[in-house]
Amino acid sequence: MTAFSPSRRRLLAGLGAGAAALALPPPLRAQSGALDVAIIGAGGAGLTAARELAAAGLRVAVLEARARIGGRAFTDDSSVGVAWDRGCSWLHASDINPWVAYARANKFEVQPDRWPRHVHEGSQRLSGTVTAALDRLQERLRGEIQSAGRRGLDVAAEQALSAATRSDPWYPMAVASATAWEGVEPSNFSALDQFHFAWKGDDLVIPRGYGTLLAHYARDVRVRTGTPVSRVRWTARGVELQTPAGTLSARACVVAVPSSVIAQAALVFAPALPVEVLQAHHDLPLGLMNKVALRFRRNVFPGEATEVLRARRSDGRGMSYITRLWGSNVCVGHAAGAFAHELEAAGEAAMIDHALGELADMLGGDLRRQFDKGAATAWSADPWSRGAYSHCLPGRFGARAILTRPVGPLVFAGEHTEQSAYGTLHGAHLSGKRAARQVVELLRG
Repeated sequence: MTAFSPSRRRLLAGLGAGAAALALPPPLRAQSGALDVAIIGAGGAGLTAARELAAAGLRVAVLEARARIGGRAFTDDSSVGVAWDRGCSWLHASDINPWVAYARANKFEVQPDRWPRHVHEGSQRLSGTVTAALDRLQERLRGEIQSAGRRGLDVAAEQALSAATRSDPWYPMAVASATAWEGVEPSNFSALDQFHFAWKGDDLVIPRGYGTLLAHYARDVRVRTGTPVSRVRWTARGVELQTPAGTLSARACVVAVPSSVIAQAALVFAPALPVEVLQAHHDLPLGLMNKVALRFRRNVFPGEATEVLRARRSDGRGMSYITRLWGSNVCVGHAAGAFAHELEAAGEAAMIDHALGELADMLGGDLRRQFDKGAATAWSADPWSRGAYSHCLPGRFGARAILTRPVGPLVFAGEHTEQSAYGTLHGAHLSGKRAARQVVELLRG
C-alpha cells in the first residue's frame, strides 16, 4: 500500500502506486540450498507469515510489487506534516486484537476512539437531542442486519432492513455509516457474512500510525521491494514465480495479495486455480474507503479538541471528518462506497475541493482561505490492491473458508480469508499465522 534496509524499514509517504515500476529491479540471485517458501506480498499477512516461517527455521523470500512494505497499512508522515494512515487506522475488536498487546509491549501509545461526533445542518451544529434519533437508527439498522445473520440468512444486508428503518428521515446518513463498515452499500454485502465478524471491544487509535506499527513489527523481515510477480507456475513439487528480475523457485508459496488482484487476473496461475478457488476470489471483492488529508494555516475548527464532523445530507455524498488530528491543524475526511469511487475518478484535486466545500458550509468561508495543502488516497486505482477491504457478496457466504485450504503447494493469506476479522489488519495478521502453520505442515508432509 524505495528500498528498505533489513534493519530498519519505514512506510514512506507520498509514493505513487506506480513507484515500483520506475525501474526494473536487479536480477534475482541464486541462493545456496533450496528455498523453502516464497511469499507474494509484503502487507500484514505476508509479513506475519515471513516472521513465523523464519522462526520455524525455513528459508523464506518475500517479494513485494510496491516500492515499500505494508500494503494497505500505510502511514504517511510527510505529505501534510503529521502522521496519518492512508489505509487502515483503527484497531477494531480491541479485546481480541493481537496488535493491541504488541503496541503496548513496544511502547506505542494507544488511545480509545472517544472523539465526540457532531452533525451540522448547514452552518448549524445540531444538538445531541436531535442527533440521538440518528444514533438510535444506526443501532436499529445494525441490529436488523445482525438478526438476519443470526438466522442464517445469506441475503443482501439491505434486505434485512425493515420498512420503518428504510423510511426514517435519518436513513441516508445511517446507510452511509453502514457503507463504511464494508466499503460498499448494504445492497451489496452479505448479512450472514457480517454477522460472523467478531465485534469485541472498543475501537482504538495509534497516534504514530497503524502502518508505523506494522513497519516496526516487520523491521527484521527481509523484503525484496519493486518485484511484482506476474505468473505462478505450480506443481505438487513446488512453485516457480516469474518476475521482471527473473524466476524464483520454492517448495511452497504463500499468496498474500488482495482478492481483487487474483480475481482480475493481475496474478496468473499455471495451471489455473481450481474453479471454486477462483470463484471465491470473485465472491470477495474489495470495497472502497478513500481519505483526504487537509492542512490549514491555523485552527479553523471549533475549539482545540479532536471531533468527528458530518453534514446532514440526503444525497449520500457526504464525508466524515476527523478534525485537529493529534492536536494539529490537519483534518482527515473519509468517503466510502460508490461515492468514494466517484470522487476518486474525479481526481485528487476534486476530492480536496469537495472536502473543503463541505467543511466551509459547516464552519464558514474563512476555512478555504486558511487552507494550506492536501493529499488524497486512490485505493481503487492502486494496481496492487484494487480497493480497500473485502466484503462478501450476498449469497456467497463460505467463500472465505474456501481460501483457507491449501491448493497443492499454494497457501492463501490476507484479510479476505479471515471470517471473524475480515477487512482488518488483525485479520491479515491472523491469516499470516494460519498460512505459516499450513506451510510447515505441507513441507513436513
